Amino acid sequence: MNQSAQIKQTRRLATAVLFIPALVQFFPLFYLICMSFKVGGEVMSYPPDLLPHSLNPINYQTAWESAPLWRFLLNSIVVAGFITLLQVVTSILAAYALARMEFRGKKIIFLLIVATMMVPGEVTIIPNYFTLARLDWINTFYALIVPFSASGFGIFLLYQFFRTLPKELEEAALMDGASRLRFLIQFVVPLSRPAITAFAIYAFVGAWNQYLWPLIVTQSTDMQTAQIGIGMFRSQNESTSWGVVMAATTILVAPTILLFVFTQKQFVRGIAMSGMKG
Repeated sequence: MNQSAQIKQTRRLATAVLFIPALVQFFPLFYLICMSFKVGGEVMSYPPDLLPHSLNPINYQTAWESAPLWRFLLNSIVVAGFITLLQVVTSILAAYALARMEFRGKKIIFLLIVATMMVPGEVTIIPNYFTLARLDWINTFYALIVPFSASGFGIFLLYQFFRTLPKELEEAALMDGASRLRFLIQFVVPLSRPAITAFAIYAFVGAWNQYLWPLIVTQSTDMQTAQIGIGMFRSQNESTSWGVVMAATTILVAPTILLFVFTQKQFVRGIAMSGMKG
């Protein structure tokens, strides 16, 4: 057997092995979608049927009309979008300064930033809440966005990537009269697009999936996000129709699933490049 055939055989074996955990991860999502189309006694039938008898969208219509799902989606899109934008901008600026500039206390600052990744988010909930309460930001978009405007993980990830860029490129740009900010915008950011895209996806999904913090700082339906909407909708409808609950859940989780489906190549590429070159 030649080397090419061995490589193909190894890839097939690896694909077969990885297919099993992938199937395990995908099954709950598949079951959620199937349940969302079940009506009447199909949900509680025994023995349970995996597939619905028909693709009846009545559960989706009922879910959309019985709760302000559009408002939950809009709030989550706004919150996750602004958090992603702020984290990307602050991470780029901080990572560039730490990776490409020399100044006193640089190593200490970097270690402190990395240390924040080891602190559970629950530890900061109480001080953050009291701070926002004094600023009168409770039940506002400020409370949902501002505490997450920077990310230690994002700084660390982009720092790893920025370190790999050739120093000669920066020296040539500075000799031609370009400022550091111009070099960052015109050269560093385009060259680091895979890593930036990967972190942006990570930040968006993380912001979208937040539950505890939005539950604490929001007090009205107009400010609640998709994850809070799922919990509220379930508590109100689980005794009447699980099919409707599953339909509402499918609607509210669909944006993040679609985002990853369409950007998975950029996400994997960015994480892999940052990991290998760091």
